[in-house]
Amino acid sequence: MSKSMSYLADIHVIGGKGGNPFNFNGTENGSTLRKIWVWVGEWQIKAIKVWLTDGQSRDVGQPGGKVLEFTFEDGEHFTSLSLWGNGAGTRLGGIKFKTNRSHEFFAHMTDWGLKTEYPIDVGSGICMGITGRADEDVDSLGFLFINTVKSTVLTDVQYPTLHSVIPYVAVEEIKSMTYYNNSTQTQEYRIETSKKITKKSSWSVSNSLEFSFSMETVEVDITIGRATVDLPYNGTVKITCYNNSVLQFKTSGTYKDLSYTNGKVVVNKTSKKIGQEPETVK
Repeated sequence: MSKSMSYLADIHVIGGKGGNPFNFNGTENGSTLRKIWVWVGEWQIKAIKVWLTDGQSRDVGQPGGKVLEFTFEDGEHFTSLSLWGNGAGTRLGGIKFKTNRSHEFFAHMTDWGLKTEYPIDVGSGICMGITGRADEDVDSLGFLFINTVKSTVLTDVQYPTLHSVIPYVAVEEIKSMTYYNNSTQTQEYRIETSKKITKKSSWSVSNSLEFSFSMETVEVDITIGRATVDLPYNGTVKITCYNNSVLQFKTSGTYKDLSYTNGKVVVNKTSKKIGQEPETVK
């Protein structure tokens, strides 16, 4: 049995036709599958409990016997999925999937052998939830996957507290040196330094700061400003699939930004001479 929804890959529900229908997914707020527990029986899958990333959970069937568990890591998704009936056309018999983190999960009935395997199209691999039928056992089961994704955009972003935020900029010294010119000739010195900085949590950039100068006795400080800002935000996530279907949902959270200002060079001409001892303060 298969169902279709534009932004979802075809939904294949495997198993029998008894029990009561259930449908549990995160399409309203963009939640995805976080954890799954499966209880296996001699000739059937007895029960399933799943958790979404928003903390909601749903269990179907009656737990009992051996339980197998799997928790998805951040960024982990399906690369393949197979389902089996119990061979009699009455219950779900097995679940097997692999992920992009080289993990594998396989839960199946313990006494009856598996027969027909049904490979399932996982689309993008991002699972939004489950559907099927269940009563005392899991009669049938299907997984909901987003179709292959072309683009994901956060739109209509608003920062409710932006007007009241005053970022604090901390100044970090990168390099400080003193150069002396004890002659009457103009001399040129060069100071170079680099600092690897990380902006936000997704990009890593390397800033190279180079400065040239020509003068007598100078003290040089190279500094860079670092500001951390946490802003609550509201927005809309727009996911566009390759079939041009669109899934949209509201989202909110905290925007964490680690920003760096441009490098700053301070050059001070001093009266210190070579070999001069520092003054004693009395």
